[in-house]
Amino acid sequence: MKRMAVAIFALGAIFCSSSALAAGHDVDCKDCHSVHASKGAFIFSVAPLAEQSTAFGGKLDPAQVDALCLGCHNDKSGITPIMLKNSHPTGVTPKKLKVPEAMLRKGLLTCVGCHDPHPSNQNYKYLTINTNNGKDMGVFCASCHPGQSDPATLGKAAKAPAKAEAGAATTPTTPPAPASTTPGKPGAPIKAN
Repeated sequence: MKRMAVAIFALGAIFCSSSALAAGHDVDCKDCHSVHASKGAFIFSVAPLAEQSTAFGGKLDPAQVDALCLGCHNDKSGITPIMLKNSHPTGVTPKKLKVPEAMLRKGLLTCVGCHDPHPSNQNYKYLTINTNNGKDMGVFCASCHPGQSDPATLGKAAKAPAKAEAGAATTPTTPPAPASTTPGKPGAPIKAN
């Protein structure tokens, strides 16, 4: 049984890319970055892919970081394909929610507002906030959606350290207080005295 497991692992190693088996996302940096053979406007080794429409039907700007992410995360390359039309909105300026400034890039909510793909980030799905390996996703969501979160989750979210992009120091994020709601009843209007 043990030999079979080793054989299966060895075959997997032969047929899978080294980055797929690595402990982190792009551990040696070369899957995403290339100093001498870059594609696109930055030192990325992957050509941006901007052929998808956004969640709201708009066109994706090839210069946005989202197009870089889709260079690998598409239905052709097979690396966890992302379809923007079926995903959380990206490449948009938040208008209805107060998104923490640290999660915006030039005023836009992008893939890297929620995910830090650098190998120093060991969080679940490379999220910028530790979600206890996906068990506390509400803590992450409460950062931008406090009005839909319960008080206990909001309390955890206020204490959750956020991982800044590119391995910068972590700082706690405080989700904004929900507008006109009663504590314990998300979305309920506050009654005037």
